[in-house]
Amino acid sequence: MEEHAPALQGTLVRLRAHEPGDIAVLNDLINDPEVGESLGMVMPQPVSGYQAFIDMIQKDPSKSSFVIERIDGGVPIGGCSFFAVETAPRTALLGIWLGKPYWDEGLGTDAVRTLCRFGFDHMNLQRIELDVFETNPRARRAYEKVGFVMEGTRRRSQFVGGRHVDSYVMGLLADELVR
Repeated sequence: MEEHAPALQGTLVRLRAHEPGDIAVLNDLINDPEVGESLGMVMPQPVSGYQAFIDMIQKDPSKSSFVIERIDGGVPIGGCSFFAVETAPRTALLGIWLGKPYWDEGLGTDAVRTLCRFGFDHMNLQRIELDVFETNPRARRAYEKVGFVMEGTRRRSQFVGGRHVDSYVMGLLADELVR
């Protein structure tokens, strides 16, 4: 019988619920201009703004949000979520971000893979989709490693770094996940 990692544990990261002590740490990471820009955030937010975002997600049954932490460190390094979970078609939108000090280590790829595995195996999803800005090739590569494929382009759909940029729609079906 094949061994599987626990539902919310990957090779490098663990996904877990938000704890009160996470909010300030995560808010500091997301307020980095390069991180915020990849999410379409135009300005830093106060800690209360991040707390309000988490509170909103936790009250909405069509959303699920997790803290990303390194298995070897146990400190919050980012966040990931399912938005717009639809039970009839069994679909969801995926969102993820990592603090800049944790880029280029495979942590984002592992977090996406872990979240998708959870979505397909435990939430009975059959399709997960996401949007990624053309200015974020790092994220696009991570999504492709997990099995996401480009499905379309939203031309000049976002204003990033002082200019309009395209965003790409990427999708992943349950049988396409690279485990």
